Amino acid sequence: MRQLSITATDWLLQAKGNDWSLFASVTNRFNYLRLTLPTKEYLYAEGEQELGQSDRGVWVLGVFDHVEQLQYFLALHNDNPLKVPALKIEQSWPVVAYQEQSLMDYPHYSGVYRVGFKSYRVTQEIDGYRVEYIDGYKAALLGVLESEVDACLALYSHFDSRTRGCKMC
Repeated sequence: MRQLSITATDWLLQAKGNDWSLFASVTNRFNYLRLTLPTKEYLYAEGEQELGQSDRGVWVLGVFDHVEQLQYFLALHNDNPLKVPALKIEQSWPVVAYQEQSLMDYPHYSGVYRVGFKSYRVTQEIDGYRVEYIDGYKAALLGVLESEVDACLALYSHFDSRTRGCKMC
């Protein structure tokens, strides 16, 4: 069983519209954004790609039904960033674009999470979100799921079952 402490995050309101809100939080290693929409919450991170390296990266940590799920993932990420399969995206920080009270653009749950020769890939398709696990040259389809939330939870479930008991994770 994991020993995980979930504490309230100091979210600062950055912007707000009729049906969305954008919050920010900063820790010693990462900057976080939380985009709240009527039916889901997005969590983004920006920080060091590797501890002690100057290169920085931007990731989609997940998409959730409610803020409690988001806080759980954030606690996992704060405890050890390797516990959360974050999808690397090629966008500059901050990733959410807005103008006054209008939300212009934001990254959806798609991208690649890579560790060594193993990776996960989430791609948006016409009929949903395709989630794949890739080990070397072999790819396994985890499913084409209807929503981003389902894709996020399927990826994490597979990732967690693989890494449970791993001494390095």
